[in-house]
Formats: sequence, C-alpha cells, structure tokens
Amino acid sequence: MGEIILKKLEHMQIPVKDLKESIHWYINNLGFQLDGNSEENHHAFLTLPEGPMLMLWETKEITNANFSYNGQLMPVLLFNTEQIHKLHDNLKSLGIEITFYQNEGFGWVLKFIDINGNMWGVIQINP
Repeated sequence: MGEIILKKLEHMQIPVKDLKESIHWYINNLGFQLDGNSEENHHAFLTLPEGPMLMLWETKEITNANFSYNGQLMPVLLFNTEQIHKLHDNLKSLGIEITFYQNEGFGWVLKFIDINGNMWGVIQINP
C-alpha cells in the first residue's frame, strides 16, 4: 500500500451504563471537558487538552472496553500524565478499584476500573 491514507485517530468509543452519571464522573475525576452530547441518541463527546475525543455510548448491554491477555485483564486505552501519584491517591480516596500501580523502569503505570467496568491505563514516563 505504501501511501499514507489515514491522518489521525479522531475519537475512541466506550460503553457506559448511565450517560449522565458517566459524564459527571469523567469530568470531575479525570478532568475531561464536555464537548457535546445527545441524550436522545445516548452518546456524548468528552475531550482532554490533547488527543482524540472520547465518545461515551450508553448501553443496557453487558459490555466494556477491555481485553484479556494470558488470563489478565488489560486496558484498551491509556492516558499520559505528569501527575500519576496524585491521580492514584485521588482515585483511591474515591474507592475506585486500582488493579496495578508501580514503576516499570521506563515509567510509572497505573491501571484502574471506572464506574462502568472499563479498565484504563495511565503512564507517566520517567525523566
């Protein structure tokens, strides 16, 4: 193929159980901004200062944005931060399930489960 056809990753989509509750949770706990939503169509767009939009889809089906590797649950999506310890402490104080938190040599890695059962990863690269 050779030639570049795709330009960038536009947005990512994840399932949520309750759209209003999830919008509130992502804004208040992870710092997202609401860019637009349609309660009629059961979706919303959230943004961070950089990167693609996050699209939340409200669904009554039992599903989430994770996968398994050698029996271990893995996040599909990872964030980048310069404040991983502050984020860890904040999530822990909220009772959010932390599944992994350690320095992996190249940087700190944090994995947690959101209120919808989606696993997220966060990386802070070591200087």
